[in-house]
Amino acid sequence: MYNEIDLHHMNFDDALKVFIRKYNLLYKQGHRKEIMVIHGYGSKFLDSKPVIRTKIRAYFLRNKECVKMRLDMNPGITYVMPLKPLPIPRKNKR
Repeated sequence: MYNEIDLHHMNFDDALKVFIRKYNLLYKQGHRKEIMVIHGYGSKFLDSKPVIRTKIRAYFLRNKECVKMRLDMNPGITYVMPLKPLPIPRKNKR
């Protein structure tokens, strides 16, 4: 049985915040098994690419020291292996 984090029906900023919060909580609780990230196929498109799926996978690649990513045959799911806590993104100053 996998722990799972469902990011359906969110914009990317909210999805990223939810993912980081839940991922770090699982890590803090000692979970080191793969986490199923359910982001969906991507009904909202940006330049003909699914927004959440594309951006969350790019985020995983930028944070290879914290999380190891594995793609699933189902394009709406990505598995991640926790390696260490993820940093909390800094707020942009406007």
